[in-house]
Amino acid sequence: MTALLRRPRLLVYVLSFSVWLAPLDARAAKNVILMIADGSGNNTWLATSMYQGKVGRQVYEQAGWLRTCCSTYPMNLSHTPTGKLFQELSLVYDPLKAWNTTPKATSAKELARKNATLKNAKDAMTAPASATDFAGYLWLTTTPTDSAAAATALASGQKTFNNAINWSNDNRPMRGETIAEIAKAQGKSVGVITTVEWSDATPAGLGGAHNVNRSNHAEIANEMLESGTLDVIMGAGNPDFDNDGRPLAKEKHRDYQWVGGPQTWNVLKSGQGNWKLIESKADFEALVSGPTPPKVVGTAQAGTTLQENRGYGRAKLSPPGSAPSSPRQVQPFAVPLNRTMPSLTVMTKGAIHCLENNPQGFYLMIEGGAVDWANHANEQERMVEEQIDYVKAVEAVVAWVNAHSNWNDTLVILTADHETGLVWGPDSAKVAYQPLQDRGPGKLPAMKHNSHGHSNSLVPLYARGPGSERFTALGKKQDSHAAAQWHYSGRYVDNTDVFAVMRAEVLKPASER
Repeated sequence: MTALLRRPRLLVYVLSFSVWLAPLDARAAKNVILMIADGSGNNTWLATSMYQGKVGRQVYEQAGWLRTCCSTYPMNLSHTPTGKLFQELSLVYDPLKAWNTTPKATSAKELARKNATLKNAKDAMTAPASATDFAGYLWLTTTPTDSAAAATALASGQKTFNNAINWSNDNRPMRGETIAEIAKAQGKSVGVITTVEWSDATPAGLGGAHNVNRSNHAEIANEMLESGTLDVIMGAGNPDFDNDGRPLAKEKHRDYQWVGGPQTWNVLKSGQGNWKLIESKADFEALVSGPTPPKVVGTAQAGTTLQENRGYGRAKLSPPGSAPSSPRQVQPFAVPLNRTMPSLTVMTKGAIHCLENNPQGFYLMIEGGAVDWANHANEQERMVEEQIDYVKAVEAVVAWVNAHSNWNDTLVILTADHETGLVWGPDSAKVAYQPLQDRGPGKLPAMKHNSHGHSNSLVPLYARGPGSERFTALGKKQDSHAAAQWHYSGRYVDNTDVFAVMRAEVLKPASER
């Protein structure tokens, strides 16, 4: 504590720190499970419930769950450290700016800034921004976080610049300050799993890696493997297979960066070292029961995503560089799922089975990472597919808690790192913030993507278990427009508060577990 006070930090850091010292609950969480639906805003969650015919009836909407929203803004929009230890106030979520319906002709400067944001966003389709926007749309799409800064805030409680993986704006790694490292120091087992490459920003940040640049994938992968923090890693990024699970015949087509480079991959393939490499769907399914290895790195036989890139890959009905198109007339699962891939549910069950035998408990981050990919590409049907995959994993976690743990021992938090696509109703380009139109179960609701990039919108947050009540105390800010649109209290917390709640639970004395 004295070290923190000697070194000046941002106000947001101090606010989070004050929560860490708040009065403790009667009992600590033995297990902490954080589930991230990457790029999935409130309307992505709602659209998926409409398609499933489960609005208000999802497992996370049942008794015992707390519901609120979460702000996600970064410290600044730089992609390198600036050395300045203060929050850029123009980025802080502001309901008055976020819901401004005034039509606004975009200035050349604002348009350039918006397009630069899109260009630098991960996997963003580089569609030019419209020269005319509602003022709220414009503000939301020119002030967003990227997944790296968002993961850092969730993992460490500290805001930073876009592009940073647990790296501060004064150019230092946040060693020992992430929830993964804190949990490991408390004797817990630690894991991260995802539907995209396992060294991508979210699993890297929430798995305790540190890097000044999220694009240094090989460095990040090697740190995840070598730091001693992680016991379970699962995701895609297999250099030997394409996006449909077909072997790549030619070496020149292989991309080793996501698995630490060719040398690291060869070591993993040879069975040397501490990690047990699994690749096939059968290997993942085998982890759900029976004996488990001490450390497992599951690299599914897919190049980038488990399912989102299947079939036609990134080929679009509209050419890259075009403006957001009208809603695609393609229903979810029109292209059959790749049956050689494990689902996020199978990964979730296997990861928990590997971690649950530790008497000190575990921390696990589960990411539906490809919701973001679908929203970047404005693919409504695959957005829903990927969110359904995430929801099924949530159902599996709830079933495990009910059968093998309990809600006094396990804290579960569901949220997103940011919103992608600015998803609203079918005429929302003309009618600001038009609600989605429910067409009934089994049919995509009428909706429209208004962006190919991220936005600064509030995202959902659901929580249950020890410590979840802290979000009620933290949610002191109010957004009446969000309350009306999504039928909840309108209170919201910040993504740094997610870390504060997890940390408070992880650091409780063993006597309180």
